[in-house]
Amino acid sequence: MTRALLHALYSNESGIAMKRLASAALWLTIAVECGYIVFARLVLHLPWGHLVQPLAFAMLFGSLAATQGRIRWIATVVRIVLGAEFALSVADRFGLLGPPGHGVSWGDFAHFIAYTRQVNAFLPASFAPILAVVATVFEAVLGIALILGIRIPYVARAAAVLLCLFGSAMTFSGLIESQFFYGVFVLAAGACVVSIADASWVSLDNLLRRHRPHCMIVERT
Repeated sequence: MTRALLHALYSNESGIAMKRLASAALWLTIAVECGYIVFARLVLHLPWGHLVQPLAFAMLFGSLAATQGRIRWIATVVRIVLGAEFALSVADRFGLLGPPGHGVSWGDFAHFIAYTRQVNAFLPASFAPILAVVATVFEAVLGIALILGIRIPYVARAAAVLLCLFGSAMTFSGLIESQFFYGVFVLAAGACVVSIADASWVSLDNLLRRHRPHCMIVERT
């Protein structure tokens, strides 16, 4: 009994510490992202149209940070946005959002492989095709799982790790402006908060939780 109580107290303390760390990381990344927006506008003189995406991310994830993931529907919206970002990124590299040069990032897989080579400039160029395929598989799986709300805590953590890898690779390769434009570390920190929040307002996880007690009652009767 004492051992179980100590384990519960330790788990609770660990959970609180994790929430504080994730919240601090999200606030930090948002602050840095806002600094980039100001710098890009006032120093680089980039048009507001170029900064719509970073601004949208700063506001959306700012609401998640301000509420500390306690408001269920906000956490759910952030979860779906994270999934949509992965899904749209995959759709883009297969030309589903338009051909190359028509308002898309890549437009086909060949252009995505070239971009992967840029992002991983510190690795041999021959690694690019393999990394492009692996990244696409992970992004597709995580995107679908986040949108549908399947095993949310685990999928969100995996998404945070993947996004941190992307952001780190972009930074090491000198693609700092690109990293800020896509808000990679903001997305990663947001995924961390989602993993420890209740983001199951509209999800398969929630549907299965509601269905499970009904099945148990039927089995007992």
